[in-house]
Amino acid sequence: MPEPSTSAAFTPPPGLPSIRTGVVVPYDMALDSELHRFAGGQLDLLFTRTPLEPLTVTEEQAREISRPEAVADSVLALSAVAPEAYVYGCTSGSFIRGITGERELVHAMSTAGCAPAFTTSGGLLGLTRALGASSIAMATPYDDAITAQCAAFFAEAGIHLMSNANLGLDGRIWEVSYAETYELVRRADSDRADIVIISCTNLPTFDILDALEEDLGKPVISANQATIWTVLHHLGRPYDGPGQAVAGLSRSSRHAAERTAEDRRAEDHAAAESLSEPA
Repeated sequence: MPEPSTSAAFTPPPGLPSIRTGVVVPYDMALDSELHRFAGGQLDLLFTRTPLEPLTVTEEQAREISRPEAVADSVLALSAVAPEAYVYGCTSGSFIRGITGERELVHAMSTAGCAPAFTTSGGLLGLTRALGASSIAMATPYDDAITAQCAAFFAEAGIHLMSNANLGLDGRIWEVSYAETYELVRRADSDRADIVIISCTNLPTFDILDALEEDLGKPVISANQATIWTVLHHLGRPYDGPGQAVAGLSRSSRHAAERTAEDRRAEDHAAAESLSEPA
């Protein structure tokens, strides 16, 4: 595996304040720092956790930690500091009930918090579509049953799973090393897949995304990356973190916006000149 990058945190565009963002995560989430790194100072992340459930990482746990009423209560706890957006930072909890369940979570959060709301699985799906991918390879730390539920979520959205690999873990996922994650992604990949998706916000990916993309020759997107990207994207901010394919989406959007502005200025100038010409 190539050496992980040691890139410093990214900084927000000059003159733009950080966006206060409420983050609801499961009680066993241990990678708050990675979300901060992906946000790069553009989001002021304010965390709260769902109530403790003495369960291992199973389908039952995924359903418990994503009950809309419990997530809404967590949002209410955060609403005292008036976040400008909310995000539910758990992949399994946001895909376990399918597309409809993900939308119900978003509705519960936005209603409770009176602000835009997003989820990790919704972000992964949106990012997959933004990259123009219709087929995926999938790397997860879960067991076969939860991995199958993840695949079903994407299949429901018309995204085809070509291959997958998992670690079969039922807890302490944050302890997986970069080297283990790197090899997991390599095992999961397929020539038939347009992109590789790395599921689970407890799986560290920040320092290996660029190397994986170079190694595999295709976009590799992760849960924590997508969590931050979806908030930035919907609130009109560029993503400048690791993963050149995703960062390229923001660069393309900026170039398109700049070109549109130039075209409008040219049109305004031409119109002004035509008005100034004698009849």
